[in-house]
Amino acid sequence: MLDFLRQLATNLIPPSLASWQAALWILIFIFIIGNLIFNLAVRNIILSVLAIDEIFKQIRQTLTPPKPDSWQTLIWISIFSWLMSLLPISDITQGFIATCAWCFLIPGIHWFMYEEKLKVFNSEVNVKKGLTVSGIFLGPWITGAMVCILLFSDVPDNRNWVRFICWPPISAIIAATPKFIATGPKWKKPDPAARQDLVILFLSNFLLSCWFQLYFLTQSWLVDYPSLRAQDLSKSAFVVRFQGGETMPSRGVAMLDQAESVVKEQLDGQYWSQVERWLFDLRPQMQQVETIVKGRLTPVAENALWHLDGRVLPRTEYQLRMIASWEGPSANGTGYYLTKSCQITRVTNSRLPIAQTANASTQIARVSCDPVAAPTEGQPDTGT
Repeated sequence: MLDFLRQLATNLIPPSLASWQAALWILIFIFIIGNLIFNLAVRNIILSVLAIDEIFKQIRQTLTPPKPDSWQTLIWISIFSWLMSLLPISDITQGFIATCAWCFLIPGIHWFMYEEKLKVFNSEVNVKKGLTVSGIFLGPWITGAMVCILLFSDVPDNRNWVRFICWPPISAIIAATPKFIATGPKWKKPDPAARQDLVILFLSNFLLSCWFQLYFLTQSWLVDYPSLRAQDLSKSAFVVRFQGGETMPSRGVAMLDQAESVVKEQLDGQYWSQVERWLFDLRPQMQQVETIVKGRLTPVAENALWHLDGRVLPRTEYQLRMIASWEGPSANGTGYYLTKSCQITRVTNSRLPIAQTANASTQIARVSCDPVAAPTEGQPDTGT
């Protein structure tokens, strides 16, 4: 028997990789590994199915109303109402049913957040304790947010700020309501300690609402007055600059650039005598330039707070100094102004015959402007 086994083992040892013994051992190895993987896969699938079934069982057990007056009942009625609102019915009826769904969902969620012994996966969960942070129960503010979504669902997108401003006061009312209800239930008068808590509660929430209002107000200012973003707001207590602290260019820069284009359109290439008359009558000319510039820029509320003016500085020929003054709100309280200098030089009209080029009346003007200078605080001196 031993000789037979020894002979069998000798015959099964592969003499080389290219032999039937090697192929046989590879097949045996593949069969064993494949069988092991299959068994593990089937076992994991069975365990997964059992685990999923257990999860659904626990969820079903949690959401099953233990009695008619429970938060589960309200949530199921809400779900049923939403399903009914999906039926092909009129818009008014659909909106009414959807509103009823919200009216059942909000008290259901609020009731759920007060659960202290909720059984989930064979263990008790204290929902109220989990929603309490630093001794403050967040449930009323969650309920208040849902109430605001319901009350202001038809508010247009440009007035979404109404939800945020009304959220703290509504949440404070929800948080304060238990202070006025005694067992029975019946209304009661809060004791002095509870009244002090109520005063702090309402004042803090009104303060939060004011901060929301201030935020949206400053955002609307930045939309109507983009030049505010070009100022130094590092000392502000409520304006924070993000995105690396980069500043936006002032709208006065765009005004002066447009003014340069208008001045070049009106003066560049014109006869020198016409240019001089334009410069001698500078004030009404700059008013006309301001009107044209504001008509070309994007219409925003701050356009009315920019004033465009000009000065002719004494030079060999002419230098036009255009000034864009900001008369609106500013970080320093005195406003600021930007300047752009344009050199107006006299050149010979090369299109005329040589005999006429010496005549001053045939010479034309060329306009070249410098970049806009850095802003200067205060208002420009009208006497310069």
